Amino acid sequence: MSRGLTEVVRLTSTSTGTTVVDNGTSGPGIGDQIIITANLFRNGARYGTEGAVCTRVAADSTLCSGTFSLPRGQVSWQHLKTTPIGTPPSDFDIAITGGTGAYATVRGYAHIARIAESGGALALYLLH
Repeated sequence: MSRGLTEVVRLTSTSTGTTVVDNGTSGPGIGDQIIITANLFRNGARYGTEGAVCTRVAADSTLCSGTFSLPRGQVSWQHLKTTPIGTPPSDFDIAITGGTGAYATVRGYAHIARIAESGGALALYLLH
């Protein structure tokens, strides 16, 4: 088995929208969803977009999945994170689950260094 090449893509994001969907019992709780969209930048230049959906699956856990749409294809990801309701997570990893185009066989992870409702910073570690 040959070893693949790891491509590191460092990005920043700027939120273009966040929508909270209150499912189930009124108020914050299990089943609620957060839909997130963002523009992505590399070295200060626009580099793509992101779309994600996060669902509260327990009082302190959120399951998120999303896609980075980049110039050479798309990279899909997901994670299960323990965070108190109303608190955005920070400094965590997400699993790269697949891709399209130049990323059709990609695997790896992304490290989210910081995140806020307005945006964040991340590094994709993509094994080709």
